[in-house]
Amino acid sequence: MRVLGIFSIASIALCSAATAQDAAVRLNPGEVLLQVEAEGHSKNRPDVMGITAGVITNGDTAAEALAANSERADRMIKAVRDLGIAPEDARTSELSVRPVMSKDEDQNRSTRPPTILGYVATNQIELQLRDLGRAPSIIDALFKNGANSVRGPVFSLSDPKPAQRQARFDAVKNAREEAETYAAAFGLRVARVVRSSERGDFRYEGNEIIVSGTRIPRTPIEPGELTTTINLWVDYALAPKT
Repeated sequence: MRVLGIFSIASIALCSAATAQDAAVRLNPGEVLLQVEAEGHSKNRPDVMGITAGVITNGDTAAEALAANSERADRMIKAVRDLGIAPEDARTSELSVRPVMSKDEDQNRSTRPPTILGYVATNQIELQLRDLGRAPSIIDALFKNGANSVRGPVFSLSDPKPAQRQARFDAVKNAREEAETYAAAFGLRVARVVRSSERGDFRYEGNEIIVSGTRIPRTPIEPGELTTTINLWVDYALAPKT
């Protein structure tokens, strides 16, 4: 696992003992408060890819649109099973039939109500792919078996805890380095940690890919890296050098 350490300091405040006590922070005589915000990062190759595969069909009536959709959706779902995707990694995310309404060029002046031109049926399945090397062939098989829309990919980690742990260590290290720098600049030393809190999130530097249609070439998939970011706020007590 490779860890990327990135500096960040968003705020710094030096407070007297009285001011710190107002904020429910107890300082010893002669101490001042240093507030540091730092970031910790870890970068990892994702091992899970989420995609949404769908079937979109049209019909003159709702029943016609749904019947056409069901036939293609059945083939798509069977292909999902044949591809060895576990039941817990496939779930229906949308099943809908909606009318397509006419649009008057000047609806503000027209008194005619819109009319129904036909119907659109949609059936979508969210898939979690755990063998990223098979992703292109799986997407290809979905299109060959009824799917005509794919959205994604969304990459993630099956177990994010190790990445978060590394990012936390990195955040603490960066916060301490910032505190030592400011303490030296003020002619003080870092005496102790008064309190701390964190915020965390996943970031993936990539673009969402949307593919639709029935005649497409096989699409290469590059998972890149996921950046796990931990934002840490630490209050240090600075004291005179002894």
